[in-house]
Amino acid sequence: MKNWTKEMEMVLINKTANYSDQEKENIHSEYLKNLIEKIETEKLIIETDLKTKIEYVINELPNKTNEKRIDYKSKHLNEITNLQTIIAQKFNLIRKKQYTKKYRTLGIALGMLFGLPVATAIGKIALGPAIGVPLGLCLGLIIGNRLDNKAIIENRVL
Repeated sequence: MKNWTKEMEMVLINKTANYSDQEKENIHSEYLKNLIEKIETEKLIIETDLKTKIEYVINELPNKTNEKRIDYKSKHLNEITNLQTIIAQKFNLIRKKQYTKKYRTLGIALGMLFGLPVATAIGKIALGPAIGVPLGLCLGLIIGNRLDNKAIIENRVL
């Protein structure tokens, strides 16, 4: 397994050598690198099909030269997301800041939802989004940060 992880790590480094920081973030290269390291250091037991999926995701990363932009293929981006979902279900490992992003969005939506009836009740409907969105955003960030910190303490973040 150690040879496989070293090989996959080298392929990932070679493929992403010319990527910008934003491009690396788009393809979740840090997540893939941390997943490979976690497999090696913590001896996660992965089946052959999961190993094949990780190999496929890394090997299908587009090559980038200095004069050529990356052509993102939605199929490949979906494969990365599917891999993250499988890893989350099987090993309970999450991406960095996953809960913060999720609960921030949920907080904004719920803030609008609950802000409008309050504003309607006081007779100034325009205040609904102005009150609800910031409160929902703050509440979502607090809950998301708390869950992210809990996941970091439990060593479940990639």
